Amino acid sequence: MRLKKLMKNGFFSLLSQMVLLFFGFFSQRAMTLYMGKELVGMNGVVSNVIAILSVSELGISTAIIYHLYSVLAVKDKKGISALMNLYRRAYQIFALMISVLGLLLLPFIHLFMKDNSYSVSYVRVLYLLWLFRTMISYPLSYKKSLLIADQKEYVVSIATLLTNVLNYSAVIGIVMFSRRYLLALGLNIIVECSINLWISAYVDRKYPYLAEGRKDKLQRNTVEMILADLKNIFVSRVSLKLLNCTDNLIISGFLSVGAVGLYSNYCLITQTIGNIMINLGNTIQPAVGNLFTEKNQERNYQVLRQLTFAFFVVIASVGAGVFGLVTPFVTDIWLGDAYGLGISVRALCVANCVLQVMGLPLSIVMGVSGMFHKERNLMLFSAAANLVLSLVLARPLGMLGVLLGTFAAYLIQILYRGVVFFRDYLGPAINGIRYLEDCLEYALLLVLEIAGCNFLTEVIYRKGNLLLFVLCGILCVALPAGCNMALFFRSYRFQSLLEMLQGMQKGRKGLK
Repeated sequence: MRLKKLMKNGFFSLLSQMVLLFFGFFSQRAMTLYMGKELVGMNGVVSNVIAILSVSELGISTAIIYHLYSVLAVKDKKGISALMNLYRRAYQIFALMISVLGLLLLPFIHLFMKDNSYSVSYVRVLYLLWLFRTMISYPLSYKKSLLIADQKEYVVSIATLLTNVLNYSAVIGIVMFSRRYLLALGLNIIVECSINLWISAYVDRKYPYLAEGRKDKLQRNTVEMILADLKNIFVSRVSLKLLNCTDNLIISGFLSVGAVGLYSNYCLITQTIGNIMINLGNTIQPAVGNLFTEKNQERNYQVLRQLTFAFFVVIASVGAGVFGLVTPFVTDIWLGDAYGLGISVRALCVANCVLQVMGLPLSIVMGVSGMFHKERNLMLFSAAANLVLSLVLARPLGMLGVLLGTFAAYLIQILYRGVVFFRDYLGPAINGIRYLEDCLEYALLLVLEIAGCNFLTEVIYRKGNLLLFVLCGILCVALPAGCNMALFFRSYRFQSLLEMLQGMQKGRKGLK
């Protein structure tokens, strides 16, 4: 991938996520203050149920995009048309499947929400709107994947940015002035359909041969290859959905739907950070994949260490800021004292975010190494561990127990990927002890830097003082960054990052 396209895609992806975070704060505030934490919790539970139902997509998008790379590279128009035709038919079937499964679940949806004061009919209408929103998106949005595969992800990011701005603005305005959230949700559906239709028309203009090849079909061996990939991808997607979408359901079932609303306020921040970092990983993954095609194991090992260091530098400053300031932000600036959570829950929210981000480099190199079957086993095991531990610990420990289950799952992923990647891909010639030492070094520094920034925040910050809040935020970002620069400035890892930012990475030999 050319550096210009990489930077362009990365910039618009990051911009979209930042705007999502900015408008998300105002939208969540309006929802919480004008509609109540119960509705925020209901929204979180329903969206998680829909996300689990959406697993019927099977991962066909991942498989199709993977096969689109090769036909786009040689400009095989018939091959592109045939893949998109399969994609279109598959998504039409998935939309029907989600509709049927969703309607079968409709009579029982209120049972997922403990201590809910809203009527059953209101809950069902809310659920139906979410279901329709998801179902209609499949036949309208599948063409986005062609833009992503063709290195034009920035178009999708711009469309996503526009969708988020319009949708959040609608929620804020309607909830504040009329208290009619269902009306806002209905308007969101109209906005998303309109923009998806625009993207579809844009793709039709850019790739006119798609209309000419509506009847093109794939060769049998290509279909068999896609189906073989789906066997591994499907299990991974099911497991990932269970890992990411069960916390709200368990908290709602064991505690209350209001507790989900409180947790959602913290989760909005940590999940957005995680999504930003995941998008960053997705942006650089093609470049990493290009390096790995050379089969230079020593260089691939260096790339892993560089990536891990880069993600550590970012999450150290972000994690310190979030841990020290998330509760003052929620209780003093954003919402109010009634919406705060204890320090143990706050610590685990941040710890889960940190582990998720620090696991991304290993996830990236596993993906570009083609180790899908290993990923399948890992995701299945980690999702099962999360579910079992969360259910066992939820009753005695409450929300803390649920988050401990998620923490254990992320830790299992890092350990498993590290062992498998070094053992099965890099081989015995590359010693993984140095990488383990890196990770332990980063973990210790993260704990010390986050604890130090939290101490400074407690000393400096005074309730309701916005100027001191901003000062603490600057310190929480600057101190970890300054410490890490002082510690690593002369190391190969830091110097190579500077070279990559300048587009001059040459791949030196050896790590110092």
